Amino acid sequence: MNNKLYKLMNWPEIEEIIYSDGDDPHRILGAHKMGNSYLIQTFLPGAQKVLIRIEGRANDVEMEMADDAGFFAALVPYREKMKYRYIATDENGVEYESADPYAFPPLITREDTIRFGNGTLYHAFEKLGAHPMTRDGVKGVEFAVWAPDVARVSVIGEWNNWDGRFHQMQQVDRSGIFEIFVPYAKPGNAYQYEIKTKRGILYKKTDPFAFRLKDVHGDVSIITEDPEFAWTDDAFLAGRRKFKKNEAAVSIGEIYLEDFAAWHSQNSKGKERANCHDIAADVISYVKKCGYSTIVLLPVMEHHVANPYEVTGYFALSETVGTAADLKYFVNELHAAGVRVLIDWAPVTFPAKDMGLACYNGEALYEYGGDKGIQPHTGYHIFDYGRKQVISYLLSNAIYWVDTFHVDGFRFPDIAKVIYLDYDRGPGGWTPNVYGGNENLEALEFFRQFSEIMHKRDAGILTIVRETACYPQVTAELEEGGLGFAFKVNNGWSEDFLRYLEHDPIRRSGAHNELTFSLLYCYTERFLLALGSDLLPGGVRSLMDRLPGDEEAREAGVRQAIAYMYTHPGGKLLYAGAEEILGRDSRLPVMIETLEKIYEKEPALHVLDRSEDGFEWINCMSRDECMLSFLRKGKKASENLVVVANFAGVEQEFIVGVPNDGKYREIFNSDDKKFGGSGTVNRGTIEAHRRAEDGRLYSINLKLAPLSLAIYNYTPYTEQEKKIRAIKEQDEIKKEEERAEKLAQLKRRKEKEQEKLLEDLKLRYEKELAAQEKAIEEKYAKIEEERVKKILNSKKK
Repeated sequence: MNNKLYKLMNWPEIEEIIYSDGDDPHRILGAHKMGNSYLIQTFLPGAQKVLIRIEGRANDVEMEMADDAGFFAALVPYREKMKYRYIATDENGVEYESADPYAFPPLITREDTIRFGNGTLYHAFEKLGAHPMTRDGVKGVEFAVWAPDVARVSVIGEWNNWDGRFHQMQQVDRSGIFEIFVPYAKPGNAYQYEIKTKRGILYKKTDPFAFRLKDVHGDVSIITEDPEFAWTDDAFLAGRRKFKKNEAAVSIGEIYLEDFAAWHSQNSKGKERANCHDIAADVISYVKKCGYSTIVLLPVMEHHVANPYEVTGYFALSETVGTAADLKYFVNELHAAGVRVLIDWAPVTFPAKDMGLACYNGEALYEYGGDKGIQPHTGYHIFDYGRKQVISYLLSNAIYWVDTFHVDGFRFPDIAKVIYLDYDRGPGGWTPNVYGGNENLEALEFFRQFSEIMHKRDAGILTIVRETACYPQVTAELEEGGLGFAFKVNNGWSEDFLRYLEHDPIRRSGAHNELTFSLLYCYTERFLLALGSDLLPGGVRSLMDRLPGDEEAREAGVRQAIAYMYTHPGGKLLYAGAEEILGRDSRLPVMIETLEKIYEKEPALHVLDRSEDGFEWINCMSRDECMLSFLRKGKKASENLVVVANFAGVEQEFIVGVPNDGKYREIFNSDDKKFGGSGTVNRGTIEAHRRAEDGRLYSINLKLAPLSLAIYNYTPYTEQEKKIRAIKEQDEIKKEEERAEKLAQLKRRKEKEQEKLLEDLKLRYEKELAAQEKAIEEKYAKIEEERVKKILNSKKK
């Protein structure tokens, strides 16, 4: 080897490269100015010969092999902005060409690393991950990954035969972020990161920021490009910002895209496997049939085959959904149809998967260390909310779905699992926070930070959360000390209601409080009522399977259950299932669409939905009749609705107290024939009677079919009707008075007749008594006379 070249080379650092033990290969590899020359070094394992082809120079420069492991070096004259490539020959004599990865400095700046480290790099997905680009005329891919406290990180893939000795990455500013530009890597290539710990253990990991994963387990990342797309939803997004969560009618249809894909494949001659682009029209048809204003998609991120909530790639679009272009088209079409699109998002736990986030750098990184980082019973890892880089990861993930795909919000799984340190843990199985409490203060701060960022970006972005341990103020505003979520799923209502419905109607009287208990707390949060896939995995069919009775009774029970949800305070969420709605014989969507229109049209069902002023019981005590009646109230009395439900298994007639005199009309009955019922309805105008019932002066007479619910609107009398009504009432009062007078006269006449009868009876009695006394006296006088005669005759003898 050239003596000058030999002296310029740093052999300890070269050895670090050869043994793949360093975190700064750029310090050695590439071109480095040495006086009037460039020292160019490269490590190409398996290469037998390497030439440097310098742009603008006629002859190639052959490099010297400094180590037979594949380390080459050469000195070339210095030239400003010199561009060069390697021409290498491998051990099989095959020649290949490549630009030098180490000729490209990192793109991640110190500011980026600082913001990533303090939890505010909200567009981290633009910096980390794999990004195809062209640098200095060279096409390739920029890779960056966060893996602190390790000896070395390499990107491995198809282009380097999955060999971690190639493309060793540079740690940027001691931040734990490793970066490299790989020439000629391209979209569609599979890749992983090979991470070598300081103990010398090798791990192969997928890219946490990968936009695509491959194979059934999602163990390999795929380089993708964000496709250009001509969005046409500006007007929709502008309108979204005006959403009023306290007054709006919020109805959500839960969608599992794979349901629709399967239905599409069975009922069309299209692709064998449909994606979200293919089924957009089907979903819109479903939404229009039901009248939903919003849908929520079960996880669209890459997930475990058996469990859609076991997310394996938070930025990776599931292969079953389609490409990024497909999802953009889908959302754009739904927005054109006036429908909001929410997605399930799980920044709570992630699976203990070897190739995934778990122990990413050989130890707990994205998750808490020790038992705190493992959720009991499931074994899933809990995100480390105290590590700011994890916060950057999660927040940027949410922003990615909003910015890239224009989604309108998120639904969270049960956050109680992470906001309580003792959740599912026995005594001694958890460590209190700094104040001695059981709250995970870091998790709570994360959720508040998430809400603050989303509110600032767009107040119309909906956030729905499940929280099963009754943490207070989940939906309260941040200024009030709350977590700032838009809606909280009312788990108590769902569980109590379904449990009540499972009782045979003849035994429901003993479970009446399961119907009424929710009204004691339903205004403590901004609640969302949910009959979703978590409770009803088969949609409507699962609900039917839980109900007692024959097919007809169970169908009636389904109709009543859905109708009751729509009239109970709170937003609405329903998972019906694609087959139930798109099937030609189904009449359920007709009923849901009718309820949706009523829900949207009638202010009483939503304008005071988050206020106690919007609800009033009429009768919640008739447990033996299995009936309920209540008022849903608007801001004006004329907006009020009367709701009556018959949960018994028999037809019943009710006298229902109403708050106002006036006209009532049945605007909905779940037993209507057009919904599949028997047709027991109350048609026409129902006038209130001045007859006290349920503590009210007026009442109406109704007949309800078994397992049915009806809604009645109220119309006050017009002035003319009031006058006519007053005249009628006066006539009725006069007739009543006349009737009362006649009754009084009759009563008086009867009283006189009774008095005369009594007098006659008395006189008759007295006469009879006098006659009896006279007869007795005469009898005794005669007896005495006879006795005296006998005595006198005796003396004469």
